[in-house]
Amino acid sequence: VDAKHGKNLKKVEAAAIKATAEKFEREKAKGLKPRAIRAMIVGIPNVGKSTLINKLAKRSIAQTGNKPGVTKQQQWIKVSNALQLLDTPGILWPKFEDEEVGKKLSLTGAIKDSIVHLDEVAIYGLNFLIQNDLARLKSHYNIEVPEDAEIIAWFDAIGKKRGLIRRGNEIDYEAVIELIIYDIRNAKIGNYCFDIFKDMTEELANDANN
Repeated sequence: VDAKHGKNLKKVEAAAIKATAEKFEREKAKGLKPRAIRAMIVGIPNVGKSTLINKLAKRSIAQTGNKPGVTKQQQWIKVSNALQLLDTPGILWPKFEDEEVGKKLSLTGAIKDSIVHLDEVAIYGLNFLIQNDLARLKSHYNIEVPEDAEIIAWFDAIGKKRGLIRRGNEIDYEAVIELIIYDIRNAKIGNYCFDIFKDMTEELANDANN
């Protein structure tokens, strides 16, 4: 299902009908009147929950925005005579034990910029691209930087190429940081999963051993 481009949306209602078929058959056998399926949309902030609901309902009911915390309260939305969905605010666990988790979530736009160090987030994202998609990174910014160069060299190259220069011919690092984070969040460079398969495999193996 692709909520952004409206692809395969009918599969959602079809899956809901299939999942509840036995329950409704039992209710029908008891003489109960048929009713709409009621389901809840749950997920972390800013992943498109409200966008999916609006696409399914074919109208803009749930408020959307490219930042976390847009949905403030729960509301039931009628998708069709057969399906109603509950739009809910995004949820996250209350504390991140691993700072890396926070950086990954920040790069997806799931947490507010005010609670993270954006320079660290940009460095993390840039290192991820250097290690996993170097060619596309260089192509996107049209830069050439030695692979063994320090991270500051990448900031300098991007800043110079995009004209992010302050008075005195100094790189505007704040603007470079904002640009890198914006480009990653909005898939300007590419679409990425920051939980790399290798890391996930190792984590599962460790869990199995423990």
